[in-house]
Amino acid sequence: MLCVGALSGTSINAKEIILCDINGEKIKVLKYKAFDFHKDEKEKLIRLIQSRGGEFGEILLCNEIVGLSFAKSLKNFLDGIKVKPEVVGFHGQTIYHYESKNSVLTYQIGEPLYIAKMLKVPVVYDFRKSDIVAGGKGAPLSPIIHKILFGKISKKISVVNLGGIANITYIKDGKILSAADLGPANALSDFISKKRLGFDYDKFGKVASEGNLIEQAFRRTLNFIQKKKRGKKTLGYEIEEAKLYFFELTKNEKPSDALRTAVEISVKLISEAVNSFSPDLCILCGGGAKNKFMVSRLKEEIKNPTLISDEVGLNSDFVEPILFAYLAYLRMKNIRIDMSKITGAKFRYLPGKICSI
Repeated sequence: MLCVGALSGTSINAKEIILCDINGEKIKVLKYKAFDFHKDEKEKLIRLIQSRGGEFGEILLCNEIVGLSFAKSLKNFLDGIKVKPEVVGFHGQTIYHYESKNSVLTYQIGEPLYIAKMLKVPVVYDFRKSDIVAGGKGAPLSPIIHKILFGKISKKISVVNLGGIANITYIKDGKILSAADLGPANALSDFISKKRLGFDYDKFGKVASEGNLIEQAFRRTLNFIQKKKRGKKTLGYEIEEAKLYFFELTKNEKPSDALRTAVEISVKLISEAVNSFSPDLCILCGGGAKNKFMVSRLKEEIKNPTLISDEVGLNSDFVEPILFAYLAYLRMKNIRIDMSKITGAKFRYLPGKICSI
């Protein structure tokens, strides 16, 4: 089945789209492309997310903006492809995710009807809500694809997705033992880069590599994040708070030092989680795998062999878009998933809702 996966990550750096041919757990990538948001679209989304939920009118407006923007990019992406895909798995843009002791609130925007209308194919969406209704935490979802793509490479593996938020999957003998969000991977660094340098991100971690650690900001922010994540499997709202907290601590410091400190916070959180499992191999994927400085620091701090997914044959950009193509495939095939070891879901469920027009 030809399936498309589409999403926008926490940092809103791009609309990522992938086309896959999927047959069971056999997945062949046919095409991938990342599209930029228009400047005004990105500014509206950033304001909405930083407002920690926003006003109702803002949410409605951004829901339309994201849906239309993805519809146009998807049409562009599929122009020239002779065989039309059978489904689009659309994650949209998370604007709020908060886990409390008794509930999980999550919301992804992007009206799927625009995509269904423009492409004339079903769209599967709202994946996180499906998991929450099944008793899960709605995140992380990526471990289900980590197992398929990397689970047979070695006996004992950790897979770390370096998105805005880092999440980890622990795999042994091809089975998922557990998974969780760890804290920021790119979120702090991207926020400082935008605020202090006017760039969406610190390319390859070059500026961070020239900086020095700000000890007090490192300790205080690390402590802030660890307190916020205590007892939680998922993170979202907490990372937005951490970005503002860290910015206030470092706004009078050199940008290079702030960026170096942001990277070191991520490295500490990730390396401790990997080292606690002591895998035969750790695989890094996601946008942060392009941050050469962060990757080099992780390889120094992780005690076991560590590779980026490109080094085991899969472009690090592909992993998360493949996830949503695969979940859409499962939904269209009416195949239920077991997320009990990943999100804590209490029963097998069909991922997402189907939208068609």
